[in-house]
Amino acid sequence: MLILVLGTGLYLAIRLRAVQVRELPAALKAIVRRPETRDEGDISPWAALMTAVGGIVGNGNIAGVATAITAGGPGALFWMWVSGVVGMGTMFAESVLGVRYRKKSADGLWVGGPMYYLRDRLGWPRVAAFFAVGMAAKTLLATTTVQSNSIASVVGAELGWSPLVACIAVAALTGLAVVGGVRTVAAASEVLAPVMGVLYLTGAAAALFAFRENLMPALGLVFEHAFSPVAATGGFLGAGVREAFRFGVARGVYSNEAGTGSVPIAHASARTRDPVHQGKIAMLGVLLDTLVVSSATGLVLLASGVWSSGLDSTALTASAFAAGLGKTGGWIVLAASILFGLSTLISWAFYGEQCAAYLFGPKARLPYRMLYCVAILGGAAAGARAIWAWADLLNGIMAIPNLIALVVLGGEVGRMLLASRRASAVRL
Repeated sequence: MLILVLGTGLYLAIRLRAVQVRELPAALKAIVRRPETRDEGDISPWAALMTAVGGIVGNGNIAGVATAITAGGPGALFWMWVSGVVGMGTMFAESVLGVRYRKKSADGLWVGGPMYYLRDRLGWPRVAAFFAVGMAAKTLLATTTVQSNSIASVVGAELGWSPLVACIAVAALTGLAVVGGVRTVAAASEVLAPVMGVLYLTGAAAALFAFRENLMPALGLVFEHAFSPVAATGGFLGAGVREAFRFGVARGVYSNEAGTGSVPIAHASARTRDPVHQGKIAMLGVLLDTLVVSSATGLVLLASGVWSSGLDSTALTASAFAAGLGKTGGWIVLAASILFGLSTLISWAFYGEQCAAYLFGPKARLPYRMLYCVAILGGAAAGARAIWAWADLLNGIMAIPNLIALVVLGGEVGRMLLASRRASAVRL
């Protein structure tokens, strides 16, 4: 599965001529462009990006990075970076296709994503249904429990709340945010995503300053153990290169969602006439998620030295921040975990809802939202390792058909990108 993810990303990087590097300046410019009155869609391109960022920047960046390092060693962070760089091109391709083959649903909303280009472009209706079922299952069984379990972990450590009480509170807040559909989700994400990002990165920068003497040795550990085993030390049982690769890429993919097909659903709602323009914006989500936020978490964990303490998940990250910033560090991780988790739950409620509507029609939206909020309570019923294992499995199930489609349609995306470049040159 991981070879398929990286292999598809590398193929697209070659086919699209390193779009993640060549088009990065254009992507940064694209986010400030205002939609024109002729553009069709339900939310602004910026709101679509924030919805996507809200969905991918979550507790995968806090708990997921911690579990990757505790299972795969410091080298896991290197492979997470690799998955991020490669994933930017994958995210571009799937988001371009998501906008290109979107359509208006019976209830007047713009809908898109892998199920539409699998069905309408490739003529694979059964594969499209398989994808929609896989994403709906992943959303209900994994996204809900991963986020609520991570929040419950840090809330229990910092406030002493029981996991069930924490999950009930999370379910209630999520229900309030998703009841109004895509526009409510986008409005919540436009507030939550920037606030949580600034809060967390400010705290991480302060912690890294406190550990500044350990920063270069921490980077040395990352590169050394990406290609060589790391021995057992403290509460860490040791790991080989295989584990570093497996957990680094797996957590990177879970965190940034590149290739899984979720983010194109958000970008298909954007007000735009240019799929390539929106694809460039979509790439920035992976950049922010893996190469900025996840890197900040990983470096704090390694520079603090607590990564080998035997703790895991959000509690380990809270311990690392507290080692540098005292109680304030733990509170920063607590606040970030809650905000990250809520933003992810809000965005993924919309993704799952779109899959339910694809399978059963628009009338499925409201029942799905209610079932989704109930499923959040599952985070109180299992341990972090078991929940993350289910998340990896379900991520793979829904990613396979999407990755196959991206390989088949890579040439079409390349032609669209080339046409867009030529049009830009003519305008200049």
